[in-house]
Amino acid sequence: MNTPTALRKDSMMTRAQGSLRMIWLGLISCLAMVLAGCSMPRNDFDVRDETQLIGDEPDFLSLDLARPLPPETLRPPQAPYRVGPGDTLDIEVAEDANTRAASKVMPDGMLYFDVADGIKVSGKTLKEVSDALAASLAKDYPSPVVTVNLADAQSQRFFILGQVKTPGAYPIAKPTTLIEAISLAGGLDAGQNFSGDSRDSVDLDRATLIRDGDLLPVDYRGLIEHGDMGQNVYIKPGDYLYLPSIQHRAVYVLGSVQTPGPVYFDNDPTILSAVAMAGGPRQDAIINKALVIRGSLKQPKVATVNLHDIIRGKESDARLAAGDIVWVPNTIYTYLREYTQAALVTAAQAVAVQQGLSVLGKDFGGADVTISAGGF
Repeated sequence: MNTPTALRKDSMMTRAQGSLRMIWLGLISCLAMVLAGCSMPRNDFDVRDETQLIGDEPDFLSLDLARPLPPETLRPPQAPYRVGPGDTLDIEVAEDANTRAASKVMPDGMLYFDVADGIKVSGKTLKEVSDALAASLAKDYPSPVVTVNLADAQSQRFFILGQVKTPGAYPIAKPTTLIEAISLAGGLDAGQNFSGDSRDSVDLDRATLIRDGDLLPVDYRGLIEHGDMGQNVYIKPGDYLYLPSIQHRAVYVLGSVQTPGPVYFDNDPTILSAVAMAGGPRQDAIINKALVIRGSLKQPKVATVNLHDIIRGKESDARLAAGDIVWVPNTIYTYLREYTQAALVTAAQAVAVQQGLSVLGKDFGGADVTISAGGF
């Protein structure tokens, strides 16, 4: 229960965060007036495209983060199915049709059938469940043989969201490939242009598959557009698939900011306005080494941004494009390639949690997804 002291602390924290956001918005307004009254140096960093450039070309560094898929991801799983909470089992004692029943595994992993005592079955194979039931029923049936089949698999699920016709959580009752997973969700959801003509609406270059908290390097474009079956991985329980819209109007401000996450907009925001909408940097932020990451997950473009110099007018602010990631670190990084890869993983995790909760609510298990709110 919240005490008066705790409530006062929460209120003070909320006011402090609001004040920080107002300070940042005020700094941006002041900077805008300065920019209107004098010319700014235009030979430094700029992330605007060629139609929006004021000064030199963007000082982006192109990185190649492509890596091969682990060979085992392309092989069907050989391990037998293991029962979990929510699964429904079709059970029958041989030669006694009256015993046939559908029994559901309880949230605590227990199974109850006929006159058998409750049995802890979570994590067991169907054969192990059968043996356990036979042992429990031996005092009531002579040498019982118990058949156990999987009627409904709910404990072993994957999540698929974004531009598919029926996003949600789907059970894995048998080996399932990525193509089959997309088909289970009704296939890709085609968009329409203003004339009503169908067109592709999925940003395949930014589509993700998160497994065990990491990005699996699947080439969605190669698989879907070119039929590269070398990308058709097998889905595992807990996998998270996200196929974003090509018209997604958001940038992601992550790392050492007050409220890391997506920033939605109608017009392209600037770096400072995006950071301000995320509440501004935290006290531990290293604002002279922020990153702007643009483009595909495999071959992104990265630029280093000095927020301190932008605020002081030593560098021009710059416009962001939909899908850009602004990363504010709290540690000094040495290896840009590895640091960018880690930032991309965190961005994918942030999208996973946000999209999962918005579509599935409490049913979203998180897919072992965590968000590093700090800058590593």
